[in-house]
Amino acid sequence: MSSPEMVDYIRTMVRGDHEANDRIEARLDEIGWDGFPTLLGAVFYFAVNRRFDERTSPGEIMRFVADIRAAAPPGTPEIDANAAETLIRAAVDPDVETAIDPQMAGRIQGLVILSILGDGSVGDEELDELLTEAAALASRV
Repeated sequence: MSSPEMVDYIRTMVRGDHEANDRIEARLDEIGWDGFPTLLGAVFYFAVNRRFDERTSPGEIMRFVADIRAAAPPGTPEIDANAAETLIRAAVDPDVETAIDPQMAGRIQGLVILSILGDGSVGDEELDELLTEAAALASRV
């Protein structure tokens, strides 16, 4: 089960509030990260479905992945392009099979979330609604 701190962690990550993000991260290190991968996956699902749908071409997803890899800040761990494309396709098409290392999946999800939600196109109210929906979904998984 995700906690309010985990939701705040993702919110501050998306908004680029590094000071608050570091503070929340330290708190989560104390209380535990149980449920975070599920919450991150739910936020990823809603973020991807804001940007892509079943009509999105494979080429468009490939360009998106290439762009986020190129724009990743220095020191960001590399993500596997094929795994990223597969995860994005799986978020819009439940029939897509995924067998991706959980650590790689988490890195991909974080980078995609930052790219889609952190570009300034999502207002605070819309971000809060998405995070609330994601937390509700994560609590049912």
